[in-house]
Amino acid sequence: MTNQTEHQDISGESLEDFDRPVPCSLNFSDAITVEAWVESDAYQRESLQALVSKWRITESFDRFDGYDAADTDGLDTRGFFGAVFDGRYVYFVPQNSGTGSAGRATGHHGKVLRYDTQAEFKAATSWSAFDASETSGLQTCGYYGAVFDGRHVFFIPRTDGVDLHTRMLRYDTHGEFTSPESWLAHDVGHAISWQSAAFDGRYIYGCPGYEADRKTDHCAVMLRYDTQSSMTDPESYVLHDAAGTGGLNLGCFDGAVFDGRYTYFTPLGGVAQALRYDTTGKFTDKSCWQAFDAREVSGLAMGTCVGAMFDGQYIYYVPYANTVAVRFDTTGDFTDADAWSAFDAAGTSGLPASGYDGAVFDGRYIYFIPFWEGDDPGSGFHGNVLRYDTQGEFSDTSNWRAVDAGKTSGLNTVGFNGGAFDGRFIYMAPWRCGTTASGDPIAHGNVLRYDTVGGNASFSLRAVDLGHNGGLCAAVPGPSFLVNTENGVLNVCANRSLSPGRHHLVGVYDGRMMTLYIDGVPVAERSGTGRIQTCDADISIGRIQDGLGRFDGRILDVGISTAARDADWIAIRYHNLSVT
Repeated sequence: MTNQTEHQDISGESLEDFDRPVPCSLNFSDAITVEAWVESDAYQRESLQALVSKWRITESFDRFDGYDAADTDGLDTRGFFGAVFDGRYVYFVPQNSGTGSAGRATGHHGKVLRYDTQAEFKAATSWSAFDASETSGLQTCGYYGAVFDGRHVFFIPRTDGVDLHTRMLRYDTHGEFTSPESWLAHDVGHAISWQSAAFDGRYIYGCPGYEADRKTDHCAVMLRYDTQSSMTDPESYVLHDAAGTGGLNLGCFDGAVFDGRYTYFTPLGGVAQALRYDTTGKFTDKSCWQAFDAREVSGLAMGTCVGAMFDGQYIYYVPYANTVAVRFDTTGDFTDADAWSAFDAAGTSGLPASGYDGAVFDGRYIYFIPFWEGDDPGSGFHGNVLRYDTQGEFSDTSNWRAVDAGKTSGLNTVGFNGGAFDGRFIYMAPWRCGTTASGDPIAHGNVLRYDTVGGNASFSLRAVDLGHNGGLCAAVPGPSFLVNTENGVLNVCANRSLSPGRHHLVGVYDGRMMTLYIDGVPVAERSGTGRIQTCDADISIGRIQDGLGRFDGRILDVGISTAARDADWIAIRYHNLSVT
């Protein structure tokens, strides 16, 4: 704890009063309190809206690190499809290790890999694994993507290597990771490959890929699961066949994203036909669904895509086995071609820049996660990370960069599927680096990590935070408070959206615990240690410095203190501000 308390108050009449950097004279150590009195007509559930931050995204593109997690806890932990962050841990979604096991013709597995973001990245003790492949008496292997709802991590079923399946798998984060009692599985009973999912704060939307024949039979049967109902109750699941929406022959999707109202499904199956659902309407009502044929956008051909990302205005569709990135302006009409644009990233920074699985947004940049160039099925797996600067024009090549991170930390860091973001670091989920002579994948466990801020950040209090986790997994953090420490970023989230109106948000860190308060009441807490990073970034109000994350409302008052205020002080503060 600091011996002497320093405090800085910042006030204004509107957000425009704060649309400038504010110098900070405070010296942070191991305690901080950040508060903001705000007002908004509508708090969007899925974007990034910063209130007060000392947080600057680094422009350099060289902060990569790698770790081989292939044999964690004596298990074969290779081959993952996606990852999700729960506020402290990153969970990697089990898919295919590339090698068969006893009684199995394939390497599809159920070994969940977990990393503690508050521990040393390259220390084996920071990593753990659990074999969930026989949960609830079911064969729970082969998943694609995961969703975190604030308590449970749901793993989205795909295939066990022999059959497509819909055996949902769930981990209760309030229980021990390696205890079978913390895990539950349920067979929904439909032979469809769900290829990742989106989450709107209540419902999980599974992305249909194939049915029956997992190679040829494209499927458009959408699955919705109500997380507020029992996972084992058949009434918790609803199906809707979206084939034929808008008169198009839809089918085979891979990844989805939620923008606060609409859920967008990413087209994979060779036909660039985008689909979205209006979550304010009935799931089975055809009028709530729209489709758009995006095969020709900005004079470019949209190819297959895997994953999508939302930056607060635009939906970015991630190019799979091709180079054309497509985006949709959510302020426009979904079926209006003028709302769509495309950019051919081929040759960016002298690299092929082809073939990506998922993406991450850090408040300024969109990072496309490298997978496979799309030419030779036996090779072409790469580590060319592609980045777009959202501060510049989409079609301007100067706003695009690529870096070959394929040999990071002496490892073969290529071929990833999705990833997760903890507010500072991007973790790319290891999948494969080649193909055997018999056509089986050569899987690996090399996790690639990228540092988006380094030492350029101290704290960030947010009214809305991102939950896309690589564009192939999902969460809705809602209001959040981040502190960048010597042990990594500490993160505490409400895991719910705010109601319209005025609110008092406070984030507190005392060197041992993170606590988030809303309207005088603690709503979430998480343990964590480490001295706060000092940096020369300015205090930014209502946005991320040099980035997006603009708050859609009014910020009435801001306060920052080098002391960890207690619950009584915050309750009194809320009362005093409420009456004035």
